[in-house]
Amino acid sequence: MRSFKFFCILSTLISLISCNKDQDFSNKPSSLEYYEIFKGQSVFYNPISDNPETDPNSSVMTGSLVEQQESQGFLIAVKEWTVSVFYAGADTPREDVKLTAYWAPKKKLLNVPLPEFSEPDPSGDGSMVIIDTINGCVYDFWQMKYTSRGWKASWGNALPLSGDGIFSKGLSARGSGFELLQGVIWPHELERGEINHALIFSYDHTKSGGPVSPATESDGTSPDDWAIPEGALVQLDPALDLNSLGLNSYEMTIAKALQVYGMYLCDDGGGIQLYAVNPVSCKNNPYENIWGDQTYISLNKIPADRFRILKLPPQSDGEVAIVANSCAEFE
Repeated sequence: MRSFKFFCILSTLISLISCNKDQDFSNKPSSLEYYEIFKGQSVFYNPISDNPETDPNSSVMTGSLVEQQESQGFLIAVKEWTVSVFYAGADTPREDVKLTAYWAPKKKLLNVPLPEFSEPDPSGDGSMVIIDTINGCVYDFWQMKYTSRGWKASWGNALPLSGDGIFSKGLSARGSGFELLQGVIWPHELERGEINHALIFSYDHTKSGGPVSPATESDGTSPDDWAIPEGALVQLDPALDLNSLGLNSYEMTIAKALQVYGMYLCDDGGGIQLYAVNPVSCKNNPYENIWGDQTYISLNKIPADRFRILKLPPQSDGEVAIVANSCAEFE
């Protein structure tokens, strides 16, 4: 439902047209501001212990990762099928965002600060985040669009920045209940050569039957034994000698993070895909000195057969629901 494999090229073209209608991008920031979201509260910042327990079915599930790498690749989404981010200021105008998904339990997210230069990811997912540090809120949107009648999204929700970045009963803008920026790669992290949090990934064999903690919802569809449930933590074998792989600097930074923090399965999609903040978030390409102007980045030097799935909690099939908080006001 919230994954790129479910949308066609036509929806991307429609999104590109509608997102730019009657908007003023002249005041878009020239560079991307770095923000360590939910630092100190989120499980994403917890390093994996030295001797973690692996799941009894780890080797079988790892086979699905190998299959995905061989058939569709191991990639970072940079300029599409990822997420853009913008910051609200004291003078940012506030608007109500119409929510249009047929399953949406509410029809408007109210009083959202929306900079005039906001621009969703151009893919069919249309993902976008607004960070309001003044009021301590983060707003997430799925299939966000600007129209002649104002902003609308298939779904949107909000969380306090003082929390853990997980929608406790789902109804997030991501398939797993994680806030959209959790586990996303920032160019600043690649420049300094260190990522101090777990990453997120999507792939095409997400397990049906509900998420595992810390995820709180799932769009998984596969009943196969090798399918991995959303919320699973996957670690690159820390015994793997990264110097033997011929990695460049950003590949090495990512591989180290995968050994120390791992990656959480967050969504259903084709191929093993990590996420980087979309450069549409600012005027100048923040990746210019890292990998240049690229839509996708290959990580195929990192061998999928050296991943392992850590011990899985039981799957949950609890009902999703809106949980009241100080940032999300619905109508």
